[in-house]
Amino acid sequence: MSSEQPSILDTVVLLYFLLVGQEALLTRLLGEPLRVPLAVYDPEERSLPPEALRHSDLLSEMRQAIRHYEVAARSDLAADRLLQRVRRIDLLYDEAALEVVELSADERLLAARLQSRRTAAEYGIRVPLGAGEAACVAIAFTRGWTLATDDNAALTTLGALYGHDYPYERIRKLLVRAADEGLVAPSEAREIHEQMRQLGFWDSDELFA
Repeated sequence: MSSEQPSILDTVVLLYFLLVGQEALLTRLLGEPLRVPLAVYDPEERSLPPEALRHSDLLSEMRQAIRHYEVAARSDLAADRLLQRVRRIDLLYDEAALEVVELSADERLLAARLQSRRTAAEYGIRVPLGAGEAACVAIAFTRGWTLATDDNAALTTLGALYGHDYPYERIRKLLVRAADEGLVAPSEAREIHEQMRQLGFWDSDELFA
């Protein structure tokens, strides 16, 4: 059963489900379309010339991930397989299974504060949030949406903004819910979790520990 209210996804959650080929499961858990801010995915970047794509600091976080695997795939067949999976984000957008959410003026202002070193301490974090996390937190707080992230600083910030419990999802929670709801067997949820860890997802505990 998908989440009853809209969710906003950060890069880590979306990326790792794509890397293990489980974007359909993510959609079943969070509902269609999946929603991300422009800082996470910008469909217009597909038309950029190669020179612009080389400047990763100017790209959305998912396009940076695609560029990373494009470079790695030049010498690694395994990276090429991962590249094809990450590139599926463009297809998700074309099929309207992924929606890019525009920030309102108030959300832009909040996201800017969350990326400022001067105001980070106000939200209980030592360093500012990245662009994707800041946009996700701003949208989640302003609209009351569920935040899907595995960034502890983003969750700390959202808690400080709310001042009480708030709706959120993270990868472990999503996989446990997938098993609980019968979307996958517990053994498959464990396998997905382990595949993510092998690809760099940091989670030292077993899924159902």
